[in-house]
Amino acid sequence: MASSMWQQTEEMAKKHDQGGSLWLKLGGDGDKAVVVFLSEPHPREVCFVDGKYLPFDEKLKAQGLKPSLRVALSVALYESKEVKVLEQGVMFFKDLVRVREKYGLDKWAFEIQRHGAAKDPKTTYSILPEHQLSAEQQKAFQALPQHDLEKLYTEGEAGGSAPLGSYDQKADGTVDPKVAQAIATQLKAMPREAVDRFLQKFGVQRIKDLPAAQVEKARAFVEQLQTELSAPAASETEVDPFA
Repeated sequence: MASSMWQQTEEMAKKHDQGGSLWLKLGGDGDKAVVVFLSEPHPREVCFVDGKYLPFDEKLKAQGLKPSLRVALSVALYESKEVKVLEQGVMFFKDLVRVREKYGLDKWAFEIQRHGAAKDPKTTYSILPEHQLSAEQQKAFQALPQHDLEKLYTEGEAGGSAPLGSYDQKADGTVDPKVAQAIATQLKAMPREAVDRFLQKFGVQRIKDLPAAQVEKARAFVEQLQTELSAPAASETEVDPFA
């Protein structure tokens, strides 16, 4: 019974984590959501620069950068009918095309599950039919108000705050709580000096206030601190020429 309640509470926590966010969050290994696809795909060619996706243009091309494809779609959570934006890459979209050809996206609710930890470059996603929709359900879902994806991305890019991905806040928001916790754990393992220097470096009073756009720089700085503060003192490494 206790184990069942733990599992039930965990599922409830994941549902609450989805609430209030524009993006469909699948941030950890095994995370899943049952959704109904609503919109036509909105494709973009982008480059990941300084912690955010930027539209691929001649300037980025001149820098030798190569574009990747990101595809956004409006989806509705099956249980709550809350409309989210799902953004994924080319491999996910190819799988989605095959699923569309076999089942039809408007006739089913699909379970999307993540396979891979946060930031794991080998992460994959599975898309499986979960609930076949009745004609009434199909009509109800398709009648839900959808996000204007073109407007959403145009305004975000114009403001320099294009979204980081399908489960992240915009680049002008604060760091994801799980990422903040991971950084805090690393800093706690070092002398107090490391925390003070980190907060001063990024101009924040708390780690959770770190801007999302600064995450990659923050990670690099933490690695720098680990190397610097874990290095043995000179007296321990120098060889005594008179020994």
